[in-house]
Amino acid sequence: MLSATNNEVVAATGADEGYALPLAVTVRSAIDSLSADARLRLFIIDGGLSPETRDRLEASWQDPRVCIEWVDPDIGAVEHLPVSDHVSTTCYLRLMLPECLPGDIGKLIYFDADMLIRRDLTELYAEPLGDDLALAVQEMTAPWIDSELATADYPRRHPYLSAARPVANYRELGLRPEAMYFNSGLLVIDAARWRREDVGGRVFDCLEANRDHVLWWDQYGLNVVLSDQWRALDPRWNQTAGAFAYPSWRESPLGEEAFRNLRRDPWIVHYCSPTKPWHYFCDHPFRKDFYRAVRRTEWRDWRPERPEGVLPLGYEFYRQKLQREFKRVRASTIGRLRRAA
Repeated sequence: MLSATNNEVVAATGADEGYALPLAVTVRSAIDSLSADARLRLFIIDGGLSPETRDRLEASWQDPRVCIEWVDPDIGAVEHLPVSDHVSTTCYLRLMLPECLPGDIGKLIYFDADMLIRRDLTELYAEPLGDDLALAVQEMTAPWIDSELATADYPRRHPYLSAARPVANYRELGLRPEAMYFNSGLLVIDAARWRREDVGGRVFDCLEANRDHVLWWDQYGLNVVLSDQWRALDPRWNQTAGAFAYPSWRESPLGEEAFRNLRRDPWIVHYCSPTKPWHYFCDHPFRKDFYRAVRRTEWRDWRPERPEGVLPLGYEFYRQKLQREFKRVRASTIGRLRRAA
């Protein structure tokens, strides 16, 4: 094990067999962005990886600055919770992390396994937690608990929101409508308080008690339990697909400069939409960066698998892309006309 230093980053991520490739890329990109004098102590939650895949992952991450420690959680504890076609039970395992790790871990970065890390994680780790339980990035297309009440620009913003009220029953839960809502794919956690206050257990209880209202899996429970107990990071630490949902900064929850910086120079790219760079059809602006990172791993010869019925699938993909572009241009034109009136 690496000896602890003042420049050591403690982090965690995890995946199952289906996400082995993006996990390899996520961690490889974190290592490549790490400063020369930094150390990374990385815990990997094994959500069902084969021994061969583990070996392949470790070979992809060879670096004297990095110590990999595997965590084998109790998958059975989360198997009853809802999943989708691109989100597995592994997403719930982050809730158990602080309890699964050594007791001396006081601060921890958690990141999803579908990311591209483009900036030194020592900078993120240096962010002070203060009195907050966690640091995170505001969700771009669900920015507040109730966007209609939280912002005067709601009519302009509403067409681009994925959820105006991501916690639909927030009133019954006593949450403030103007409280910010975060994306849980990137978290800086006060692990000691997390254990002491049983945050993971409270989130599981919340998910069970509010099954009819749960949206976006564990993210719902985390936003309920941590409401007003987290602080917002620079949006560049978690550029989600929502960064490209808005025709301009005016419709987004960000100012002009912050919006421009987020789109052009994200510090972490989060491939959180259903279509990922490892799928055959993907037009993500940072997909080529993902491919370059793949070549730094043991998956260097990988290519996206060509699906059956590629022609009709391709037609539908580009039809939807043109439709989105038409809506974007129309909304932008209407906005300019209104401002000129």
